[in-house]
Amino acid sequence: FFSTVTLKSLGLHIQLGHDPGQCCRVPKPAHNNDFMVIDAHRIHEVGLDFCRCETAASHYKQLLHVCWFPATSTDPRTAATFSILKFFHLLSFESKVSMYEFYYMLPHITDNTGIQLIRVCSIYVQRSVLMLLSGSLLNIFKDGCYVA
Repeated sequence: FFSTVTLKSLGLHIQLGHDPGQCCRVPKPAHNNDFMVIDAHRIHEVGLDFCRCETAASHYKQLLHVCWFPATSTDPRTAATFSILKFFHLLSFESKVSMYEFYYMLPHITDNTGIQLIRVCSIYVQRSVLMLLSGSLLNIFKDGCYVA
C-alpha cells in the first residue's frame, strides 16, 4: 500500500543564498524548521535554510531568486512557486475561476481524499494573487525568473 510522506521526511533540505552544492557557513532555519511550498503539483513541506552570510540578501529576496513568492516579507513560512501563480492567472482568464474556488482547490492537489489536514492561509493566497494580477510580479517575470 501507499503511504503519504513529505519531502522533508525524505531528507530534502534546501539551502538558499548560495549556488547548488555550496554550503552556507551561517544558515538560519525557517521558523520552527517548518516551511510550506505551494506548487502546481502539490503542497510540499520542506526543510529550508536561509543564508545569513555578510553579503546575504533578505529572506524574501532569497525566495524570489529561486522563483518562489513569499507569504510575507519578514520571516516567511510559506511560499508559492511562480508556476502556480501563473496557473491561476491563466485559469482565471480562461475559465473564470474565482480566487475563492482556487483557494479551496489547493488542498485537493495534495490529498483529494480529505484525510490529511493541509495548512494553507487564505490571506496569503489572496495577497499573492492580487499582487500578480496588479502587475507587481510581471516585472519579476521579465527579470528572468519566469520563462514562458
